[in-house]
Amino acid sequence: MPEPEAAVAIVHAQGPEESVLLIRRTEREEDPWSGHWSFPGGRHDREDRDLLDTALRELAEECGIQLAREQMELALPPTNAGRRLGHQLLVAPFLFRVREVLGTDLDPREAAEALWIPLRWLRDPARHTLLPVPRLPKDLAFPAIDLAGAPLWGFTYRVITEWLGLHPRQSST
Repeated sequence: MPEPEAAVAIVHAQGPEESVLLIRRTEREEDPWSGHWSFPGGRHDREDRDLLDTALRELAEECGIQLAREQMELALPPTNAGRRLGHQLLVAPFLFRVREVLGTDLDPREAAEALWIPLRWLRDPARHTLLPVPRLPKDLAFPAIDLAGAPLWGFTYRVITEWLGLHPRQSST
């Protein structure tokens, strides 16, 4: 199996209501994930000691959130991202738990918006549906959640549903 080339930070706040941090990526022509909801993260840089450093660096750059290596609770299995967009990339997800929702200071070049999504909301089966996805043929629909008018789908959706033990709908492909 190839080595992951990127990492994401799954930041799970314990209170006052359990929630997870998601960002909506800034619209950029060269970014295949442009405008999509995702975890903070990105490609590994040579300066990073390892992929955990990558996740921490990207979280700080994109959201202004500084966490320590010791706050990482779980390294989830590397997962493919971008297969449907033609930009396949193996990504290492790292789960961090924090006591409460943290403020963000977004880099507008990276993130247009950040939301703390309650886990109870993500677990609600009524929110899971099949949606067309920007940059893909309109006759294809994928398991997703409509989040503020943009789909939460693909890699991020798969990681969330696996992490929370949910059973999503199948795509129309």
